[in-house]
Amino acid sequence: MWKNGRNRYGLVSISFHWALALTFVGLVGLGVWMVGLSYYDPWYNDSLALHKAIGIVALALALAKIGWRPADPKPALAADLKRHERAGATAMHWLLNALIVLVPATGYVISTSEGAGIDMFGLFEVPAVLGTSEGLRDLAIDLHYYLAYSGIALAAVHAGAALKHHFIDRNSTLRRMLLPRSPERRKD
Repeated sequence: MWKNGRNRYGLVSISFHWALALTFVGLVGLGVWMVGLSYYDPWYNDSLALHKAIGIVALALALAKIGWRPADPKPALAADLKRHERAGATAMHWLLNALIVLVPATGYVISTSEGAGIDMFGLFEVPAVLGTSEGLRDLAIDLHYYLAYSGIALAAVHAGAALKHHFIDRNSTLRRMLLPRSPERRKD
């Protein structure tokens, strides 16, 4: 139940998937909201601090997910997928896995580009490890913006494909990521 089987995801993989999905949707929503705040808004500084701290949590989750993968290989794609669906699923997973690291990593570069660390909810500080660089900061800002919105677009396509497989094709693709064990089959 905790680890992946041949044809289903385990609870650890499912937890990483949904925690990262919700975190990224929340971060993009927070990011869109906070850039519209004026300097005099009471949330101006607090929303940025919250965005940075949650971004570090997202990066830690992404690295943990990727680190978990060798110990728990993902299940095979559903046997009834067409060749182009297999290629699309593989490409989508590679892109989304790259984005879950690159988006918060570029955010880290932006946040620490002036040499200050990131306050983690008042508990501790994640230090700045890169030197100060305005050019690197400007590049990170552009990358962060475009990668975040690309990630949301890709996640929407990913979710749409899962819903298509569930409601139109009526296969187990979506159920594999919702339940640790398929209701039709208890053994794996």
